[in-house]
Amino acid sequence: MLSYDGIQRNLQLMLVQVRKQLENMRRLLDAPDAKLVGAITRADDYVDTQKSMIENECFGLLSRHQVEQGPEVDFLRAVTTITGNLERIADFAANVALQTRFLVDPAHLQRYDYGGSIDRLLVGLDRVIAALFERDAQLALRIGYIEDELDAIYQQQLHAIIEDLRNTSDVEDRITTLFILHYLERMGDALKNIGEAILLAVLGQRLKIHQYQILDETTAGAAGLRRPLSELELASIWGTRSGMRIGTVQGATTAAEGHRVVFKEGDRQKLLQERDTLQHWAEIEPGLVPSVVEYQELERGAALLLQYMDGTTLQDLALNADTERIGPALARLEETLTRIWTQTRTDTPCNGRYLRQLEDRIGDVYRLHPRLDGKAVEIGGVTVPRLSTLLPKLRALDEELAAPFTVFIHGDFNIDNILYNAAADRVHFIDTHRSRLLDYVQDVSVFCLSNFRLPVFAARTRQTLEAVMQRMLRFARAFARAQNDATFEARLALGLVRSFVTSTRFELNTRFARGMHQRATILLTRLQAHRGRPWAEFVVPDSVLIY
Repeated sequence: MLSYDGIQRNLQLMLVQVRKQLENMRRLLDAPDAKLVGAITRADDYVDTQKSMIENECFGLLSRHQVEQGPEVDFLRAVTTITGNLERIADFAANVALQTRFLVDPAHLQRYDYGGSIDRLLVGLDRVIAALFERDAQLALRIGYIEDELDAIYQQQLHAIIEDLRNTSDVEDRITTLFILHYLERMGDALKNIGEAILLAVLGQRLKIHQYQILDETTAGAAGLRRPLSELELASIWGTRSGMRIGTVQGATTAAEGHRVVFKEGDRQKLLQERDTLQHWAEIEPGLVPSVVEYQELERGAALLLQYMDGTTLQDLALNADTERIGPALARLEETLTRIWTQTRTDTPCNGRYLRQLEDRIGDVYRLHPRLDGKAVEIGGVTVPRLSTLLPKLRALDEELAAPFTVFIHGDFNIDNILYNAAADRVHFIDTHRSRLLDYVQDVSVFCLSNFRLPVFAARTRQTLEAVMQRMLRFARAFARAQNDATFEARLALGLVRSFVTSTRFELNTRFARGMHQRATILLTRLQAHRGRPWAEFVVPDSVLIY
């Protein structure tokens, strides 16, 4: 166990000095004095020195004790963040002091409320030691919330100054005052960073203050999790490409122990949509998707608490070549899909608009891989045109190849969104916010490409991934035959084209990205060549999914 006595002592001394800077800054704003300006600017160097001393002690502890990633590293990271932001506050105080030299009439400042901001900053500074060393998450949140109060004060003063500027010729002092008030508002940003750093040390997760606020308020409404944040265990909080924050929350106290939920925070519209689709899935097949524990909307976002579903993703089973469980998992998946597709089928034709989806995203593809939009190439004696040239010519295929019926699909049917619980021998779906009535081919093509695009090339694992894709294709083809779906193969080609190309947006391996792009182009070329003949005769070659 590391000793933080030296860090605590030096941090307290630094806080005392920063507090003194703010107090001197208030005295200066109350009664401008050139000597006080000099004292504040000179003291800024002392604060910089204290910051360096604390940083050296943190790095010294890391090097001497060979500390591994964990709570101790989180604490030391928090300390360096805190000291860096204390230095910023001191720097801003020095900037305020220098601004006072531009005031023509120092009394002009008294027309505006700077004292309220300074009072709140001092309160925040006084909470830092207790919040950090007593591991008080609620106190850390209160430090962070001060930034909102300072923002509100600044907005009021800003509007007042703008109004005054419209009605006076005394421009210089008002602009200088605006700069001073803006520095006070930026001190609030630094204070919020300090609060978030303390929360990192206490909870072990790096989140924004408003995200902690949502987590705090959401768990407060959930049975079994009505505990202070510091008494909850947060694990695996990560970000997604859509900006969503996802993780697990579990009670750390005896009363809440074992009560585990999934926490999702992000865009309000997406989470509201996910809540609604989860409720719809529960009506279709109870237990297939997580139940909603709690849903909260706040000014800056929303959050969902969901039932934690036990199981292993199909992706993990495939990557580990877990042949003992992958077979039963796929069998249960096929049974589940057959049941859902049959139960939710409506004899209303629908259009997946695969090429339109691709056109909407292809700009992002070529921004990352501009060379993919190159000249026509020759492969095996066959000239393959540019994909961007083919798309406009084949856009009509979207309308021509409408699905004869609709089913309720997952909408983001990646293999890491499918769980298999071996003990219960059943599958579960997660991340269902895109679920809707549509062409089942979209789920089939997304499932296959989520296997193919995994950048894993070990022979055994690759064989497992290819076997999973081929099994899904056999199942989907059998379902299509049973439903007399004559255009299944052609729509499958369109779905694979879309997924092959859009997957390259997240693939930095240029060779692998080029391979997916070329497969899409070849499939489109085959579709173009087949036009005018019965679509029931078109077949997607199995080799297109073999790397």
